[in-house]
Order: sequence, then C-alpha cells, then structure tokens
Amino acid sequence: MRKVRGALLEVTIILCIGGLIGATLAVVSNYFIIGAEYLGKQRETGTLLNLKYGDQSISLSSLLFLWAAAAVVLLIKKGLKVTSWTGPADAIYAAHQPNHPLDIKQGFASTLAAFASAGGGASVGQYGPIVHFGATMGVWLKRFISSRLSYEIYLGCGVAAAISAGFNAPIAGVIFAHEAILRRFSVSAIAPITVASISASTLSNLWFPNATAFEIGTAVPGLSEVVPFLMVLAPVFSMVAIAFMMTLRSSSNWAARTKISPTVLLFAGATVCGVVGIWVPQILGLGISSMNQMLAGDYGLTLLTTVLVAKILVTAICLSSGLFGGVFSPALFIGVASGALAGQLLTALGFTDVATVVTLAAMAAVSSAVIGAPLTAVMIVLELTHSYEYAVTAMIAVTLCSLVTNRLFALSFYDRQLLDRGIDIGRGRDALALSQERVGDIASADIVQASPDTSGDQVYQSLLACGHTEAYVVAEGQLRGKLSIYDAIKASADPVSSTMDVAPARLYTDQSLDYAMHKVSQFSGESLPVVDRATGRLCGRLTEGALFQAIIAVQRKARRPE
Repeated sequence: MRKVRGALLEVTIILCIGGLIGATLAVVSNYFIIGAEYLGKQRETGTLLNLKYGDQSISLSSLLFLWAAAAVVLLIKKGLKVTSWTGPADAIYAAHQPNHPLDIKQGFASTLAAFASAGGGASVGQYGPIVHFGATMGVWLKRFISSRLSYEIYLGCGVAAAISAGFNAPIAGVIFAHEAILRRFSVSAIAPITVASISASTLSNLWFPNATAFEIGTAVPGLSEVVPFLMVLAPVFSMVAIAFMMTLRSSSNWAARTKISPTVLLFAGATVCGVVGIWVPQILGLGISSMNQMLAGDYGLTLLTTVLVAKILVTAICLSSGLFGGVFSPALFIGVASGALAGQLLTALGFTDVATVVTLAAMAAVSSAVIGAPLTAVMIVLELTHSYEYAVTAMIAVTLCSLVTNRLFALSFYDRQLLDRGIDIGRGRDALALSQERVGDIASADIVQASPDTSGDQVYQSLLACGHTEAYVVAEGQLRGKLSIYDAIKASADPVSSTMDVAPARLYTDQSLDYAMHKVSQFSGESLPVVDRATGRLCGRLTEGALFQAIIAVQRKARRPE
C-alpha cells in the first residue's frame, strides 16, 4: 500500500505540475503573439507620420514604433538592472549542469524585452523568448514544490509547453524538449513533459480557438515528383541557414567590439530597421501574415529575393543592436522565403505542382538547422498539415540540410553561441560537471614540506614517518621545487636544493578537474602540487587516487537524473 500511495502521489504531482505549466504557457504564448500582432496592425494602419510627395504617401510609423520599442527595452534593462538578455542557449546550458541555474529575473525580463521588440516591429521572433520563458517558469516553480523531479525536468516541461502552445503541436513540444534542450530521453522526464505539452495545446485550442498561425493546404504531389528536387535543394537551404547564422554571429561580434554606447547602438538599430521597413514592410515584426502569403505563392521572384536578403540582414542588425528576440521565427521566415523562391523557379521551369511542398520543406529544413532539432521540425510539419506526405518530404530536406549545417557550422545556432562562450555541450554532462569543479576544493593539506637548506637525511626521515614518497620544497610559502624519496637519499647530508626538481609539474587551484584529469594522464609520480595562481603559494597536493575518487563522485552526480 505504501508503494501504491507513493505512485498515486507522484502521478498527482506530475498532473498538477504539467497542467499548471501548460496552462501558463498557453496563455503567455498566445497573448504574446496576439499582442505583438495587434501592435503590428496599429503600426501598419497608423497615419501619425504619413508624408506625401506628389501622388504617393510614405508612412514613417515603423520608425515611431521601433523607437518606442527601443525606449521600452532600455527602460526594462535599466529598471530591472539586467546586464544581458538570456535565451534558449542559456536554457540548454542550465539543463546540462546544476551549478549555473537560470536567473529568474533575467529570464522574465528577457521575455518582456522580446515582446516590446516584436510588438514594435523589430525583425525578431517569438518562439525563442517563449521557450526561455517556459524554462524559466519551470525552474521558478521548482522552488515552491518539493518532489523527486529534478529541476531540469521542470525546465523541460516549460520548454515543451511553449512549443506545443506556439505551434499547436504537442508531440513536437515533447520531442523538442528532449531533442534540443535536455538531449536525453528518460522515463522520469517523459511523463511530466508530455502532460505539460498536451495541457498547453489543449488549453490553447480551448481558450484561443482561432489562433492558428500558419495556413497550409494538404494537397501534395507524389513523393517521386518531389524527392529529386529536395535532394538537390537541401544543400542550398543549408547554405541559406549557415549564411543567416554567420550573419547573426558576425554582427554580434562586431557589436561586442564596438565602442559605440549601448543606448546609441540600440536606437541606431531601431532606426535602420524602421527605415528598411518603410520600403520592405514584410520583414517587420513576427511576419506571420507574410509567411502565409509566401506559402500561398502570392510573392514574385523580385519581392521574394528582397525579403529574403532584407530579413537576414535586418534580423542580425536588430539582435546585435539590443532589440532582443528569438531566431526561430526569423529562421522559419527565411526558410519559407528561400523555399518559395525555389518554388517560383521550378514553376517557371514547368513544374507547377511542387512549389508549396518545396516551400514547406525549406521552412522545416532551415529552421531545424538553426535550432538543432530536425525531428521537431518534421513533427511540426506533420502536426500542422496532418499529412504524412508533407512530413516525409520535410524529413528529406531536414535530414540533408542538418547534416551539411552540422559539418560546416555547428549543431545549431544555440550550440555555436555556447561554443563562443567556451562551453561545449557536445562533450556531455560529465565533462561539463568536471569543468565546473576546481582542483583547489579537493587538494589535500597532508604534505611533507622542507626548506631549500634542509638536509636530505632529514627529509628522508620525515617521508618515512608520514608514509609519503615525495616532499615539497617551500620558501616563504612559495613552491621552490619537488623532491622524491630517492632525491632525498641522494642528497644525504647536503641541502635538498642540490637534488630537487626546480620546475615540477603543478596544478593551480582555479583549474578544473577536467583539466587535471588530462594533466595527470601525462604525469608519473605520487602527487602533483596545487598552487595558488595569484600568489604562488603552495596550497596542498593532489594524488591520482584522490583525483579519480573526485571524478567518480562528480560523474555519479551528473548521471543521477538519467
């Protein structure tokens, strides 16, 4: 009966947690999109800054809205004292180690800044900020609920609910949480994440029945007609994705190096985006209506080329200047534009039935390469279209595109962001955990010390008394050398300075266990001295046995959730 009660309690907790997170993300996700689209309509219909010359009229409302958005973003950053914005890359990092959890205030502030940017017309996305909001909310909720579920599972629940509510795709939400964020599957995680994802989708349909973002038909030609084109076009789509990510990365690096004031840079980015938006309004905001028009084949070759190039450049400018937002939605837009462009060219060559399916496959391919979630992209297509054929064609493009992108750039844009910070998620949880533990924390003070003028016979007796085979020569706290028991015998009555190793291999207190493991693999002896890098003082020693015990303990802790 005790096991039955425990199982029932666990199921109840899972249902409550998943339902609560799903309900919250259903509301936040839909109101984020509804609010941003409402502000977008006000921007499009605004007549406050209309200028007329001759028979033509130009609306400068995009500039006004973007300046207002920049002011709100600046106000959020200053008012909440946020040093930097956070996104899905931070959620991925937080899910892989316990020492750097998500900052709650920073996460919620980032969502507000993203809403202000998207609502003002910045060329940024909504899915990344909503995903990060879900992750942040899950971690925040963990503080108030005592359960055996780890904090990364709470984080995964929020991520899955965000994708589920955003696309009305509960299966894709579950897969995305495991594929892109947690990067592992386990029985303990799948149940609460599934409940959160299904709750988000169900409540979105109940509370927001007309909130479907994409309008996609279900008619698709035979696979034999489409597959050859997709096999040729998939590498092209990967080049588009890489160009987009490299532009984002280059602009961010430039912004980090420039000496321009962050405030000036923010308003400069808003101005550039607003000016471009006067002539190419399709690239402003979330761009959902523009994507639907491209899917329907309403844009010509010239306009498609223009919006494709402009979207890549303006998104990079917005994000690097400080107008915060996601890259997932722009990746969808760029994928649709590149696919529609390819579809128009194929139509001109006489292949009239493949344009829509190529466009949708390109949307899935480019977005999957950017976010590093090919299975999620395929499942989104399946759940949006309810078409097996669409899903299979998308899978072909997604697989080839992701393969090329992974070889030439990285697994995803988020992984590249982490690599630029010196964090390699691909090494796994064990390596991350070892990289965060410091040698100074496990150094032993059980050492034999001697001054440079101590005789070898005295050191030999001290080593015998302590059961050690190595001693350290210290003067005024500074490590001067290392002495083995054989060196002590050789020195005999002479000072040990005559036989000691004056440049012994050493570790520093601030070095990681991961580094120490590689260092020890190239070392033979009883122990390594552990020295303070700043002062040069000897702080202790580290034996191979102590290092291996510490590594095993860290690995066991890192693998416990699995």
